[in-house]
Amino acid sequence: MRFSDILRLCRQNLFRRKSRTILTVLGVIVGCCSIVLMISLAQGINEQNEKMLKSMGDLSIVTVYTSGSGMVNTSSGTEQVKLDDKAVESFRSMNDVIGVTPVMNFPYTATLKAGAGGRYIADYVQIMGIDMTQFDQMGYKIADGDKPFKDGQVMAGEWLAYDFMDTLRGGEMRYANRGDGSYSCTYNEATGQCEASEDQDPYFDIRNTRLTLVTGANYQGDSYTNGSMGSGAAGQSDTMSETLTISGLTKSDQNKGYATSSGLVMDLKTMKELIAKVDPSAVKKANTYDQVYVKAADLSAVPDVESQLKSMGYETSSYEDMRQTMEEQTSSIRLILGGIGAVSLLVAAIGIANTMVMSVSERTREIGIMKALGCYVRDIRVMFLAEAGAIGFLGGVIGCLLSALLSLGINLIGMTYFASMYGYVSNDAESLSFWQRLWQAIAGGDNVTRYSVIPWWLYVFAIVFATLIGLLFGFGPANKAVKIPALDAIKNDQ
Repeated sequence: MRFSDILRLCRQNLFRRKSRTILTVLGVIVGCCSIVLMISLAQGINEQNEKMLKSMGDLSIVTVYTSGSGMVNTSSGTEQVKLDDKAVESFRSMNDVIGVTPVMNFPYTATLKAGAGGRYIADYVQIMGIDMTQFDQMGYKIADGDKPFKDGQVMAGEWLAYDFMDTLRGGEMRYANRGDGSYSCTYNEATGQCEASEDQDPYFDIRNTRLTLVTGANYQGDSYTNGSMGSGAAGQSDTMSETLTISGLTKSDQNKGYATSSGLVMDLKTMKELIAKVDPSAVKKANTYDQVYVKAADLSAVPDVESQLKSMGYETSSYEDMRQTMEEQTSSIRLILGGIGAVSLLVAAIGIANTMVMSVSERTREIGIMKALGCYVRDIRVMFLAEAGAIGFLGGVIGCLLSALLSLGINLIGMTYFASMYGYVSNDAESLSFWQRLWQAIAGGDNVTRYSVIPWWLYVFAIVFATLIGLLFGFGPANKAVKIPALDAIKNDQ
């Protein structure tokens, strides 16, 4: 028999008993839909975890520091490890390391002033010094402007302009969401929702305004700020002032220092010169660093880089442990939910086996006639396997289509009902049309929370798995069919 003939017989036999075929396919649909939706919920959790980790910044950064127990064995004995230029060079020669920069935090209180008479004040500003030659290798991003290229230029954090208060308006400050998702909102009685506040413009363009840095060895902050807090500024020694120009803004990344968000970022050389002006005796202490940032080639290389650094006697910290813990939890949830769905598919598989056994029993005479006419045994086996596989394939395809619709519904309900119930719907979300919401529910996005995510490989897996289940549970009845003697089968009344 030709394969086309086998397929034609397969179609005829399945449609001959429509009710039984439909019920069996329905069982496969339920089982396939269950396993796809269960795994999609786990994928939704995984996507939310990945977004949360992504919001934390660059996860390939390893922070290196020393502790009192940081000792390393050498040929001359045991020595205390140091974070100096020699250590930095050794880090750069390590495998899977693409960038290394020392990090120095300005050890004194600093105030920034701008405007006529120092009208605008940002007190207790964090200042960080890094190796600007490693700026790009470390993955620092520029939000606006460029890197410093001459003396007196530094970079400002992306949101530093919003840290200035207006002394002529009672210390009033401008508001911005700062892009970290922790925005405030105002309850709107008309809509019954908490609506996100819009960003205000800063008091001035920080890139085109000269800033005055005020600091000192015993400087405790500006008198206006201290006066408003009721602590005064007594006991402060002489201060020094430095005029700075902002060459560009750094993209906020907490993993690369808080200063990238609301502080100043300058070259190590500029930082050391500034410290020398404040306290000349502190220059010798600047030969070692508070910490060093090491950037791994990719996320998978982070554990190996940390292992190498710890073997050298240094302490390290990164988000690798958190990421691995989240992945393990997601994998466990996916396994549990997938197992629950697999039970339904197992029940459907038993239904396929039952249908095929009944089909063999009812078609015994037909099998005998086919053998008497010279039909090969393998063709009969293939015919029954094709029927079982077709039931699994058809159920898998319909189950995947139904799963896609249910997943879409779950996302739409989650993006509208649950979000509005907890006050997470912004003005932008309110303005979206149904079709825009529908596209977001399908494709997702940076600011979109999907509760059910079905990747393309899950559809393929579900259809192939359902088909294989059909073939597997149809193999026994198919073998039973080919073992029936032709003469006995012809004599059978059925």
